[in-house]
Amino acid sequence: MAGSYALYRCAVLSTSSGSLSGILDRDSPIQILHLNVFMEQQEFADGLEISNEEYCNWRREHLDSDVSTTPPSSEDLLRTFQYLVGQGYHEAIVTTLSHKLSDSADMVRQVAEQVPQLKVHVVDTGTCCMPEGFFALEADRLLREGKTPTEIVAYLEGLKERCNIIFGLSTIKSLVGSGTMARLGASLCDWLGLRAVLRFSQDQLCRVESTSDDEKMFDAIIDQVLKLMQGKNREQFILGGLYTGERDRYRIFAERFFKRTGICLDDGVPVSPVVAVHVGICGVGVGMVEKLEAAA
Repeated sequence: MAGSYALYRCAVLSTSSGSLSGILDRDSPIQILHLNVFMEQQEFADGLEISNEEYCNWRREHLDSDVSTTPPSSEDLLRTFQYLVGQGYHEAIVTTLSHKLSDSADMVRQVAEQVPQLKVHVVDTGTCCMPEGFFALEADRLLREGKTPTEIVAYLEGLKERCNIIFGLSTIKSLVGSGTMARLGASLCDWLGLRAVLRFSQDQLCRVESTSDDEKMFDAIIDQVLKLMQGKNREQFILGGLYTGERDRYRIFAERFFKRTGICLDDGVPVSPVVAVHVGICGVGVGMVEKLEAAA
């Protein structure tokens, strides 16, 4: 209800890793907080000053170069929160990527303390990409339905355990410099010429399987998705295709996914450059959210 939404004057913000930049229309009230990619002694705003394609093209030619990511700057956050206060907002719901990937949630909390006029609710989603973005979309939907920020945050907290990302990496060479996958034996996997299939859920990253080629990798991803949906109503799931690097690889995967499941993933959404730093430049996968009943 529009009246309730105006009454609460609550803003919704999402970190750029939620893959919303490319799908929100101009009239969307959801605001994006851009993380940053540091490369070649320069800092680039995630998804704003650099795209997944641009980052991946650069990374292919600079596998030995250092690259890192940083949260939204304290200056940008402070300016954003002060702007919201000036616009009459009293509260804000901020959804962030997992704290295992970024210090963004902590940074938002620290800056929010400097703006006591704005009550900031920080929701560390424990995920990233499409599932992370879904949190912000749900927050906006529930505000429009007249739910209070407190009710919405409770609902979003319950959503965390229902999110999964299943993805496969055709190569992990681009990750050696960042060390992101070192604890998973990434260098050994590459040495053997294997593809890694991984699952990220509730801040935890685990290896599902290793395969010898892309087709087997695609099937392993699909098998894991079907396993997570087994015995449940498929209509309760929101699925989104994701990829990093070559879009043609994703198209092949999406066609195979449709043939085996009857579910169309459409064109998919490239992960943000910040996420690509962590997962590499040759990957495809599926973001999954099992829907919850809306807060009463």
